[in-house]
This record gives sequence, structure tokens and C-alpha cells, in this order.
Amino acid sequence: MARIEKKVTASTASAAAVTVLVFVAGQLGMDVQQDVAAAAVTLVAAGAGWLAPHTKRPELEG
Repeated sequence: MARIEKKVTASTASAAAVTVLVFVAGQLGMDVQQDVAAAAVTLVAAGAGWLAPHTKRPELEG
């Protein structure tokens, strides 16, 4: 069974978290433009994926 890469988990979870934050901000009356929300999700997800450690896969090591 394949394991999910840590980088994929980090970027997916962070994208979901930023999406929830933008939603909550909207519910609290803050006007968050769609372009700004999309850019925030993209940048945070990319950063989280870049910072997360690589998942070692022994079956691919030579």
C-alpha cells in the first residue's frame, strides 16, 4: 500500500486551513478579494510543501 508523501499532506492541509481562514474572515465581515484568497492559498500550500520533509521510500532506494 502506498503511503502519502509528507509534502502532499502538508500542502493539502495548509491549503484547507487557509481556505477556512478566508471563509471565517468573510463571515466576520472582512472583504477578502477572490484573487487575494487564491494567492494566499497557493503561496501557503507551496511553502508548506517545500518546507515539509521528504518521505523516505526504501523500495526506490538503490
